[in-house]
Amino acid sequence: MPKWFLPGLFVCSTVALAAPYPLGSMTCADIGKFASEAMNWRKEGQTRDQALAALETRTYTDPVEKKNMTTIVDLVFGSYGRNWSVESAGNIMRTDCETGR
Repeated sequence: MPKWFLPGLFVCSTVALAAPYPLGSMTCADIGKFASEAMNWRKEGQTRDQALAALETRTYTDPVEKKNMTTIVDLVFGSYGRNWSVESAGNIMRTDCETGR
């Protein structure tokens, strides 16, 4: 085994653990897709409480996924969501994810 292999492995694993936006098994595209789905719920007249109840029925691979989806629901049903369309909600949240916000 080359001498550089173990230090390189350590650096790679450290970088992976320090990701600024933990997603669980979700991708940034998944985050955007969910934001559009949540905005569609708002446009259909659902309340924030109904959207949060819908999250309780989902199955999650990692607890951080529910946390991220709850944050998105809060944004969509809050003052930010007043100015978003279904498409823009998805684009904004996907872009925020990709930039680490």
